[in-house]
This record gives sequence, C-alpha cells and structure tokens, in this order.
Amino acid sequence: MENLDVDIDALHRGAEQLERAKETVREAFESFQSAVASYSHAFGDDDIGSLLATAHDACVQAVTECFSTNVRELENYVDGLLGMADGYQSVEEAISAAFDRLLGSLGG
Repeated sequence: MENLDVDIDALHRGAEQLERAKETVREAFESFQSAVASYSHAFGDDDIGSLLATAHDACVQAVTECFSTNVRELENYVDGLLGMADGYQSVEEAISAAFDRLLGSLGG
C-alpha cells in the first residue's frame, strides 16, 4: 500500500481559488442580466416583435439557468474541498494526539 500524502493547505488554496472563480462567474452573470434588461422592450408590439420577444425570453431564461447552476455547483465544490481539508486535519490531529498519549504512556 502506498503512502497517502494530503496537502491540507493546497485543499484550502483550491477552495479559495474556486470561490474566486465562482465570484467571477456571478459577476459575469450580473453583467449579463444588466445588459439583457436593456433589450426587454426592443422588439415592438407587432406579431414579429412578440415572437422575437418570446424567443429572447426563452434564451435569457436558459442562460440564467445555466449561470445559476454553475454558481451553485462551484459553491458545492468549494464546500467539498473545505470539508475534505477539515476532515484530513481532524484525522491528523487525532493521530498526533494518539501518538502523544502512546509516547506519554511509554515514559517518553
């Protein structure tokens, strides 16, 4: 069996980088929403305009769902990495404490 070497600090850094990526995606989404809002009444009230507005709304809804899903998934990944880091840290601390107790019982 090979040794398992986990870099807890790297897990934390990865979570921080994903958090920044999530914020970048969220900011891009907010910019998109602002830009799209200016087009909401640009199609007119005739039949063709109504069809274009319907198609526009469907596209905007699809993109909104895509952005929202990506932001949620990035949040889940951040939480997962932080949970992993915390779990490994707890295990390391428990093992260290167990060895300290063992050494203490041996008089070391």
